[in-house]
Amino acid sequence: MHFNRTTDYELVRRILTRRRMYEWMGDDYAPPVEQFQVNTDPRIWYVLASDEWRAIGLFCFFPENEICWAAHVALLRGTHPRLTHRAGWEVVRWLWNNTPCLRLTAKVPACNRAAVRFGLGPMGLKLIGPTLEQSVEPLSFMKGGRLVDQILMGRSRP
Repeated sequence: MHFNRTTDYELVRRILTRRRMYEWMGDDYAPPVEQFQVNTDPRIWYVLASDEWRAIGLFCFFPENEICWAAHVALLRGTHPRLTHRAGWEVVRWLWNNTPCLRLTAKVPACNRAAVRFGLGPMGLKLIGPTLEQSVEPLSFMKGGRLVDQILMGRSRP
């Protein structure tokens, strides 16, 4: 598995605006796909994941401060789960070894069940509270005209 930080913002845009990817990327207030622009702030780390033959997807890390970073994941459809799970696990190790990040967090809309499972599974994130109910930001995301909860999870560098 290979990970490389990229500033090829056109490539990042092509990945994030793929059909069936963009609709899950944001809330109801995201711009139409034709108007979407990649955030080029140099503090953001866009990390391409690939195996020996092809790209698997993109991990986006947004520093909230120097040591606490928020993760967003855009894995390409059609990639075998064995590879995406491996990428999820290994990118966290790569992050610890290549950045000043000491805490990785995610705020995932409860309606995006695949992203919740991926964060809590392959990426090794844990709920921030002792229970699911205590790890929820209630009604904090608008999707499909409905307010939905966001599940808060994170993981600290060992």
